[in-house]
Amino acid sequence: MPIPEGWEWLNELPEEWETPPDLQTPTNNLEANLVIKMLSCEILGQDVRAAIGGFISAQALYTMWFFDDVKSSGRGMREVTLLAVFPTEQTRDVYKAWKRFERVGEQEGRDEVLRDRRIAAAAELAEALERAAEALDRVRKGDGRMR
Repeated sequence: MPIPEGWEWLNELPEEWETPPDLQTPTNNLEANLVIKMLSCEILGQDVRAAIGGFISAQALYTMWFFDDVKSSGRGMREVTLLAVFPTEQTRDVYKAWKRFERVGEQEGRDEVLRDRRIAAAAELAEALERAAEALDRVRKGDGRMR
């Protein structure tokens, strides 16, 4: 179906991410469910747990900013829509890093090799969490534009 004139910006939207089944419970909040999964993992280090805290805090602050400021700001539909989907993009990236971390536990190999893989995957997860939190904060604290 062709896009109506003036709505071409819909082509700029990121590819839609369907919520994976394992993130649909126990709550209706995608980010909270991901955080619950990660915090339930007993082998994550405190550095990753701290990054998880930063991520969920940035998500909450972004959501409050969006509903308090963006929706009533008189911004155009294109900009509001892009800002609305931005947090999901960040969550998707964190989820991908989380799944890579989880998969290390399913691998077979020598203990020291698996330990090194787990350490690398945990560092990658912490980086993904920190990047997501920084991106959310940057958009919220800046001019509301995604760079």
